[in-house]
Amino acid sequence: MRTETTVIREKTAADTEACVALLRRVHARDGYPLYLPPDDEAGFLRPDHQRAAWVAEQGGRIVGHVALHCPRENPTLSAAAAATGLPVDRLALVARLFTAPEVRRQGLGRALLRHATARAPELGRRAVLDVGQRLPTAVALYESEGWSRAGELRISLNESTVLDLWVYVSP
Repeated sequence: MRTETTVIREKTAADTEACVALLRRVHARDGYPLYLPPDDEAGFLRPDHQRAAWVAEQGGRIVGHVALHCPRENPTLSAAAAATGLPVDRLALVARLFTAPEVRRQGLGRALLRHATARAPELGRRAVLDVGQRLPTAVALYESEGWSRAGELRISLNESTVLDLWVYVSP
C-alpha cells in the first residue's frame, strides 16, 4: 500500500478555510474540541496568545493541525507550573491538535505532537498540554510519548459546559 508524503509546515492565513473545515469535521465526528465556540472557529484556531502553528499536508490537502499557545494566565499553565517548578512564562501550551479521520492510525498526530514539542524550546519554553479525561485515545498518545500527568482540572465555561481535563508535561 502506498501512502502519500506528509509535509508539516507553518500555518499561513491562506490555510484558515481548510483548517476550519477540518476542525468542523473532527468536532462532528469525535466531539473534539470538547468546546467549540459557535460561529468563531477561525478565532478558535487563531487566538491572540498563539505563538506558532503548523499544518500537516498530504497531496496539497490539509490533514492535520497543531499550535503552541502562550497565554499570560491559564489554569493548565498554572497546574503545570506547580508540577514542574517553572514559571508560567517558561511554558507553552500544545493546543488545537487534530487530524483528519481518514488519515488516522498513520502516526500523523504523533508527528504533529513531536513537531510542536520540539519547537517549544526555541521559544524558551517547555511544552505542556491539557486533554479531556473522556478522550482515551489522545491520553494514550501523550502517555506513549513519555508525557507525565501533572494534575487535573475542572473548568466551567458556562452553566452547561464543564471540562474535566488532565494536565500533562512533556518529557
